[in-house]
Amino acid sequence: MARRSWRNFDYILLVALLTLSAFGVVMIYSATINTLGVENPVQRQLLYIVAGTAVLLVSASLDYRLLDIVQHPISILAPLILGLMNVGLVMTWQINQVNIPDFVPTADFFIPHLPAMVSALLMIFVVFLTDRSWLQGVDLLLPRIVISAAVVLSIVASAFALHRLPTDLQSALTPYALGAGLAAAYMLDCVTLRFTDALRDPIYVLVLVLLGIIFLIGQVSGGAQRWLGAGAVQPSELSKILIIIVLAKHLADREQDLDRFSTVLTSLGIVAVPLVLIYLQPDLGTALTMLAIWVAMIWMAGMRFRYLLALGVIGLAALPLIWLNLEDYMQQRILLFVNPGTDPDSYFNVHQALVSIGSGGWTGKGLTHGTQSQLHFLRVRHTDFIFAVTAEELGFLGAVAMMGLIFVLLWRILRVAERSRDTFGRLIAAGVAGLILFQSVINIGMNLGLMPVTGIPLPFVSYGGSSFLTLMLGIGLVESVAMRHKKLEFD
Repeated sequence: MARRSWRNFDYILLVALLTLSAFGVVMIYSATINTLGVENPVQRQLLYIVAGTAVLLVSASLDYRLLDIVQHPISILAPLILGLMNVGLVMTWQINQVNIPDFVPTADFFIPHLPAMVSALLMIFVVFLTDRSWLQGVDLLLPRIVISAAVVLSIVASAFALHRLPTDLQSALTPYALGAGLAAAYMLDCVTLRFTDALRDPIYVLVLVLLGIIFLIGQVSGGAQRWLGAGAVQPSELSKILIIIVLAKHLADREQDLDRFSTVLTSLGIVAVPLVLIYLQPDLGTALTMLAIWVAMIWMAGMRFRYLLALGVIGLAALPLIWLNLEDYMQQRILLFVNPGTDPDSYFNVHQALVSIGSGGWTGKGLTHGTQSQLHFLRVRHTDFIFAVTAEELGFLGAVAMMGLIFVLLWRILRVAERSRDTFGRLIAAGVAGLILFQSVINIGMNLGLMPVTGIPLPFVSYGGSSFLTLMLGIGLVESVAMRHKKLEFD
């Protein structure tokens, strides 16, 4: 049986992947030769390839259907996570009340609000028990509408009453109000979309923990708090693959309900929570990648086009609000893309990338002979702008060869999705394809001046550890689906 499984292994996909990775190593070598401040990037990238290949083979050998079993719902997780969220809300609120620069709170600082945290946890568990004993059995629409209206009215009335209280009393009751509001929102969700059911999924909870812990012990570099382990691990990269697994499970379990708009909204809500956590790091590029993964998977799952159109219209209507809440540097990058003349200094690297690409001609200037890259006019050339280095030194034909290898990867992954034995495997492959396609389009578009600069790496080509290993894990899952695309005898 094992031999039959490995016969189904997609060796063309593996060869294309390793060829593209080797292509990346060559370009990293050329981009970093005689570059001060960059230590052994080629050796490190080779180590990533070896480690990534091991990750790929191990994940391919494991049956991807075990991920379905691991995600067996644990009901108690939902109220526990909501209780922890309330603790975070109360602690954040309390810290914001202290107008002292560089204030570092101690455990004693939070003790006065411990009763509010405990009371919120009790309220959340009351809703949880009510849901299990009664709400889940309410099938009629009218009772659910009445309950929803009562909860909404209670929230509005409580907020209005709290706002009219004296300042001192208002400050004392706010921690309790936060817990009550979260419990009320939990109740409202239980009678409507049931988004909080996703909090019963252990892998989804792992995603939230990985992204949440960043705000507590994450390393700050370049103005962003994204890394753990002295910058060695970037949890948001691993979260991409974990979200693909979670969404695949969620959509596969609701395959018959995809004609309902509520199912589409719930799946979007599942992605929205980690998306917001990643955006707050801040990391707009990875946040947009999460959204791209959702679009690819919900489309492959069979979502009706009118739902996607409706969500697109809502997104366009919300653009002014989104724009006002973007970080200043994000707004500047978008404005620079629209009108490069507003800040020529910031546009310098994009301009140099265009010069590099344009000067390469058909066959390029030769490896390590590019003027823009070798004279260091082009910055971050071994990561974000490695495509420009390729186009300058290997020319149009070299750039097309690189894109051709990416196309082969996507073709083989979609072929695996088409031949998958079940919806779960098909959606995992679709999510990985969507991830690779989005990152490739954005990175190449950024090099060509067709997209704003976002810092998204070119898959399997740009230098980097977390991103590369995560993508190799994704390909390993695709290979696991490929190896089991046919039902085996006695399986």
